[in-house]
Amino acid sequence: MNRKYLWIGLVVVLVGAAAISLVALPNRQEWTTSSPAALEEFELAIDARMKLYGTDARAHFERALELDPDFVFAKLLLADMLEWYDPDRAKALFNDVLSADLDRLQQRERFFIQLAEARHEKRMADAARLIDEYYSKHPDDPWVIEFIANQAFHRGESETAERLFRRLLEVAPNWVGAYNQLGYITMAQGRFAEAEEYFTSYRFIAPDQANPHDSLGELYMIQGRYDDAETSVVRAIEIRPDFWAAHMHLVHARLLRNDIAGAWDAIESWEGVEEAMGREIASWRCVIETVELDLDQSWGELLANADSKCVEKAYPAGYVTVTTHRAACEMGDWETAGAFEGRLEKQLEKAKDKGAEKSMSEAWPTLLHIQGVRLALQGDLENAETKFRNADAQLTYRESVAGMFKLRNRLLLVETMFAQGRDAEAHKLLAKVRSVNPAIVGEFEENGLKSLGLERR
Repeated sequence: MNRKYLWIGLVVVLVGAAAISLVALPNRQEWTTSSPAALEEFELAIDARMKLYGTDARAHFERALELDPDFVFAKLLLADMLEWYDPDRAKALFNDVLSADLDRLQQRERFFIQLAEARHEKRMADAARLIDEYYSKHPDDPWVIEFIANQAFHRGESETAERLFRRLLEVAPNWVGAYNQLGYITMAQGRFAEAEEYFTSYRFIAPDQANPHDSLGELYMIQGRYDDAETSVVRAIEIRPDFWAAHMHLVHARLLRNDIAGAWDAIESWEGVEEAMGREIASWRCVIETVELDLDQSWGELLANADSKCVEKAYPAGYVTVTTHRAACEMGDWETAGAFEGRLEKQLEKAKDKGAEKSMSEAWPTLLHIQGVRLALQGDLENAETKFRNADAQLTYRESVAGMFKLRNRLLLVETMFAQGRDAEAHKLLAKVRSVNPAIVGEFEENGLKSLGLERR
């Protein structure tokens, strides 16, 4: 799961399978507190965060501060976590951190507080200097190695991130978050055997944690191993019933098998344990409804829902938007199709103006994809092919939803090549898709090597 950088700028909070943990359990002398009980709660919080159990982590941080209101570093980490849930309290905690006497703290604590302040004030040059200075003096500190690895990963510097996470495992072999993140880095690049090795190692080290089972489930979905995926994410839910990412992935795994009833059952069980995820659950309800209509090719009904709250509140680069846009194209409603494309273009322009292009990284290939769909159904196969190719160049297998989108985009590219009579090229690309996910190719073949229904010229 991915999240954005928080306003504090210290930590990347990741919600779900693509996440990595912050720390391994520290030695007692590394943290400044006068209360052994507070230190114990802090360590429990770090352990919970390592497992991606955010609710538990927040509760333990709260208890640590009740026991020692002057536990500065616990206050910083709690402020970071609360940014998504209680921004006013997060801000108050962060201000308390900035007013604290840093001289009494350990060097690592001072570093991260000074770094958080610099990033919060957008003094990025100072932040970079602080990182370089600290890392040069403490090259074996797993905290800073992971922080720099995270930065590289979110800048798209996969090679640097992979090197640093490997280094992290040399320093701290049981740092399970590194195995998880290395699994996602290699999966994104299509290095699936390596990804499975990392995720399996993660599961071996932490079999009683939900996340390794959930991460493996995502890999299995991309590979078309849908039964294995469901077994894996169900195991994650058994271990931790409120691990929301696994509930989401269970819905997805069942939808990939066109098991609509099973998907609704998964939604019902998710609602029973995670009321706080109401918005996410509502989003997946919308996805299921859209899948049902998509399977029946009920283009008119999909188009009639274009102005519904379900579509309006959908993520602009997500499945609901893509499918509703296609329905407009299938119905020849080019004005509505253009409106969807325009909406996405405006989102991208807005992000660009704010310097937040990376937050909309999924939107670029999605825009290219839906433009390709429109062009293909308008008969402009050459330009449609270009759009699909450019989308493919930007898409990766970084997690299950993105990975499946990449595969489906490739199948539309295959179809446009077949429609132009370039069978040899089309079969070559189809073989590549089959090597990743034979199940999705099987469905494509059952449909006569067509998804859009393009006829040969």
